[in-house]
Amino acid sequence: MSANSKAPNIRRLALDIVSRCLDATDGEGGYSNILIDSAMRRWDLPDRDGALLSWLVATVLERRITLDHIISQLSSRPAEELDPGVMSALRLGICQLRYSDRIPAHAAVNETVGLVRPSARGFVNALLRAYLRKRDRLSFPGPGDAGYLSVTYSVPEELCSALGDAYGDVTAESILKAYLRVPALTLRTNTLRLDRDGLIARLAARGISAEPCADSPCGLRLAPGSGLPDEVNDGLAYVQDESSQICADVLGAGQGDRVLDACACPGSKSFYAAIAMKDRGAVVSCDVHASKLPLVAAGAARLGIGIISTVCRDSSVPAPEYAGAFDRVLCDVPCSGLGAIAGKPELRYRAASRIAGLPELQYSILSACSEAVRPGGTLVYSTCTLLPEENGRVVERFLGTHPDFAPDPFRRGSLEAPQGTLTILPDQVRDGFFIARLSRRTGAGS
Repeated sequence: MSANSKAPNIRRLALDIVSRCLDATDGEGGYSNILIDSAMRRWDLPDRDGALLSWLVATVLERRITLDHIISQLSSRPAEELDPGVMSALRLGICQLRYSDRIPAHAAVNETVGLVRPSARGFVNALLRAYLRKRDRLSFPGPGDAGYLSVTYSVPEELCSALGDAYGDVTAESILKAYLRVPALTLRTNTLRLDRDGLIARLAARGISAEPCADSPCGLRLAPGSGLPDEVNDGLAYVQDESSQICADVLGAGQGDRVLDACACPGSKSFYAAIAMKDRGAVVSCDVHASKLPLVAAGAARLGIGIISTVCRDSSVPAPEYAGAFDRVLCDVPCSGLGAIAGKPELRYRAASRIAGLPELQYSILSACSEAVRPGGTLVYSTCTLLPEENGRVVERFLGTHPDFAPDPFRRGSLEAPQGTLTILPDQVRDGFFIARLSRRTGAGS
């Protein structure tokens, strides 16, 4: 931001980002983390303002259904009759009043009123002040009541039911609780340059606390509230959730291997494989979006990796030139993202629209890329979602039509997959993930 630029209104920025995430008619609105990062760079926001912007956006998105339940009890007008901008402003105001112990009530009310057009200010002011008077007398559904999980954890009832059908009510509620956690910043050490203990010691010398990840041999988790350390910009580490690291580790890449990463962007699993290979061999990183591939190339350069090449291609279509050419193939396919909701809260509201058609695409990618695996080689299928129709059922269908592949059991740390498949449920420290490792039988044709 230039010296002559006017400082932005942080709440107005938050309102704009929330509206773009929630009000898209096609169910594919902006991603909050990308929009927040863009706003912070554009305005060169100081840390305090950036933290407030991030908190406001994340909390409104995480709690939208709960906030709407509250608004419905305070407003004489049905929510569907309210202007979308007014509705978003009300969510923003009540979010501050209900979930922040640092923002004074008068500031939350006054600042929110100032966000709406003059003709709506009286209504917004009255509703927010009604909340302050009645907040201890509001009603919420209790356990066993219709809508309890949805209102309590701010997740659409359709998704609550899907998780309940897949995992049972108790585990489903545990998953929903995990969706409300504040994601920790997790790094993968660049062991081309130093080991994990060395990185932890380097961070500690600068007052940054970190601890090793439980099931990823090169991962570490920073203390809550830690910002992005200089070590990432310096190429000594990169950001990668522990579950994603475990997936890349299960691929088992070693020195001299040829590895195909079929849906690579933004590149973290390609980086993991290349580092595990000690930068010896070849990693081909593919993506259907050419505009994303420079992120992979830039990340590899920052980390000092020289064996990654990028290719723009649709991995759901077989590539004859790749037939039998790779030792290890990773299909981390497009999915509904339901394991990663803690970091992308808007995904909870898009689940139904995102799931339609995904299993067919996922199967097509897995089938097409399986042709690239050499006899005796390894094929890994993974998602960051939790629904059986995107996970186990895709693998079962594939095995039923590809008799030259078989499940390949594995174990990583405390996680064991005796049947070759593993579902990692989201918890307080990592995202949800599904991993299946398959091997191509020796003697299979290429």
